[in-house]
Amino acid sequence: MIRSEPALTLFDVRDAHSYRQEHLEGAMHLSEDRVAAWLGRLAKDAPVLIYCYHGNASRTFAQMFSGFHFGRVYSVDGGYRPLATALEGPPAQVSGAAGSPELLTFLAEWQFDPADLDAPRLHGLTPLMRAALQGQRTLARELLGFGADIHARNDDGNTALWLACVSRDAGLVQDLIDAGIELDNRNDAGATALMYTASSDRPELLRLLLEAGADPLLKNFDGMRAVDLAASVACLKLLRHTADWRPDGCSTSP
Repeated sequence: MIRSEPALTLFDVRDAHSYRQEHLEGAMHLSEDRVAAWLGRLAKDAPVLIYCYHGNASRTFAQMFSGFHFGRVYSVDGGYRPLATALEGPPAQVSGAAGSPELLTFLAEWQFDPADLDAPRLHGLTPLMRAALQGQRTLARELLGFGADIHARNDDGNTALWLACVSRDAGLVQDLIDAGIELDNRNDAGATALMYTASSDRPELLRLLLEAGADPLLKNFDGMRAVDLAASVACLKLLRHTADWRPDGCSTSP
């Protein structure tokens, strides 16, 4: 009698919000308080694959399973994004014949690989992230045209949207929104681009994000919302619907 191979069990151990934003098909969200239930449910010879943000938490979870004599437990080095990108197919790339001289010069200056526009370099920045950080809208739009990954995250968990907000380029922010970038991506501190624009007094960008549908009620890992971080009255006014508003320009959380 041929014994069938146990199916792979795939776990996502990032925070629940990140899991809801996106996850690998078939992956189940796993928190530490649910490990015991799965230890008693899975066969000891069942293959288990675990991923997190960068590969650190997944190793801890894998050790939990291994400690209970699961023999085929694997942690994904590098975390979710590299794995998801690898499963999506070939990377975005540009050839010398197709890319503008400005783009090719930019890629060479920052030592990016023209054959893989999603490959990160310094601080985990991809070409699109670097262009966004420097406010180089023309280059960013060209990279978007080549299919650069708008969901990639840098070493801090930020996407190109956050970095475009740093450069204060409203047109570039709008381009990324139009391209379908995740508005409520939370970085490794649980902060969103909306929180950043509020805390750094960028009301023009704050308005753009709110009009596009960014969620002002999300909290970072310190329990603070965008309105709690607002650095100016202008930002507070834009967020007044998320807090009790007082004429003196102060806000209090409900």
